[in-house]
Amino acid sequence: MNNSALKSKFPLAFFVLTFLFTIPSYTLVALASNNIVFTPEMAFLFMSLVALAPIAAAFILTFKKNGWDGAKKLLGRAFDFKRIVRKIWYAPTLFLVPFVFILALGLMVLIGKPIPAAQFPVVALLVLIPVFFILALGEEVGWMGYAFEPMQDQGSASKATLVLGLIWAIWHVPFYIFIMADPVFIVAQVLILLGLRFLLVWIFNNTGKSVFAAILFHAVYNVTNGVLPNYQVSTPLGVVITCSFVLIAAIVVMILWGPKTLAQFRLGKK
Repeated sequence: MNNSALKSKFPLAFFVLTFLFTIPSYTLVALASNNIVFTPEMAFLFMSLVALAPIAAAFILTFKKNGWDGAKKLLGRAFDFKRIVRKIWYAPTLFLVPFVFILALGLMVLIGKPIPAAQFPVVALLVLIPVFFILALGEEVGWMGYAFEPMQDQGSASKATLVLGLIWAIWHVPFYIFIMADPVFIVAQVLILLGLRFLLVWIFNNTGKSVFAAILFHAVYNVTNGVLPNYQVSTPLGVVITCSFVLIAAIVVMILWGPKTLAQFRLGKK
């Protein structure tokens, strides 16, 4: 494949538009977190607006190239659960992240650290689940439904995931700078997002490239982060331990399913 073909498959316009569309959210979060116009508590509300940027960028670019039919097909990927032929993949989609977070919580308890409060009570799940699903939909229709597949088609799934994961993490960094003063938290959060993107692509590639599965996995992460004791924003040690478990899970997945595709289980094969 020549260089021009490779460049045509890299969704640069999508990334540029996504960052441009995020500027209002960056601005509102900065104003709120510094108590300039709004209150710091409203920063998290404004941060949720970020989910509109990827889906808006993907929709505009798809509409420009393929018209309404292409745009509707893109949006339809949000509910492409029929692609999930092997239903066993609902297990890691729904339970892997809670399992990893519970392991991190258990280690913190074993070493005698106090358990921090959760961001939301468990009774809030009825509200959190649909809200976080919608927010994850806004992101993953863009990241996975539009951007990732052309990147992966150029070669290795792990290389495409690394690039997308870094861009995804950098996209979040301004919010972390405004909300988290400690550099340890910022670096750990970036690494957590990078590890999560590998796990998310692993789910995506093993569920028939289902964007719905990616959305569900992303939503479960946000729900878990909200209702479990939240070490990610409480203590440096807590966020480092959480980060370590997420990265270990991502490394295990890459070893067992192979970096080339993240979809060919290799245990027991010669």
